[in-house]
Amino acid sequence: MATQFSSLSFLANWKTRFVYFLILPIINLLLLVLIDLQYSNQFNWYVAASSIVIDSAALSIQTMSQLLITDANLGIDLEMIAKRPYSPYYWGTKFLTSLIAGIVLGVINVILLLLFGLPWGVFFRCLVILPVACVFGAVMGFTGWSLSWQMKNPYFFTNLFGSVITIVSGVLVVISNYPAWLRSLSYIFPFYELVNFVKLNNTNLWLGILIAAIWLVIGIVLYVTQIKSVLNKKIHQY
Repeated sequence: MATQFSSLSFLANWKTRFVYFLILPIINLLLLVLIDLQYSNQFNWYVAASSIVIDSAALSIQTMSQLLITDANLGIDLEMIAKRPYSPYYWGTKFLTSLIAGIVLGVINVILLLLFGLPWGVFFRCLVILPVACVFGAVMGFTGWSLSWQMKNPYFFTNLFGSVITIVSGVLVVISNYPAWLRSLSYIFPFYELVNFVKLNNTNLWLGILIAAIWLVIGIVLYVTQIKSVLNKKIHQY
């Protein structure tokens, strides 16, 4: 586990930790809150809380992808798939590291919000849903990596998921109010049910779990079907 954490660029020193775990989430939170304030003329704590939950999931996506791409750059993935491609220890440490990173970000920032007046009910809902959000994030990070494993840009799908996560989760606007095409796009991802739980204390979480499970199956199938090709090439395009 220590090796996993030491390979993450955003844990390189206290400055990068401060930026990733505090500054960036707060900037994103303030931006969303101010946009919402402009249209609703009131401060909504659920927007701020939802932003933190989604940022936690986004960090889990980034963490999972970065861990796997680092291994690919070092050639570790080639050795792993040649010897133990389905190693529970290898994949378990990757998922656990991704979960811990996302949960730590979430806990730090929701506690900070609590100090500034976040209602206790919203606070507890955030704590309950944070692990689920980070599991979903780790799954999307793995699948994003599987999609990009043999591409020239290994971060392509990870960056794509990270760029749309705030929109498809409905942090600012409930997705039922989206145009039909955007609402349909949001239903492809598992994050909107998490935001519904934070905002409305009402969610069909099993639907989110089902969507995340489908993404996981897609990632596993892509991973398994590419093993032979990656072993034959012995080198990545990046």
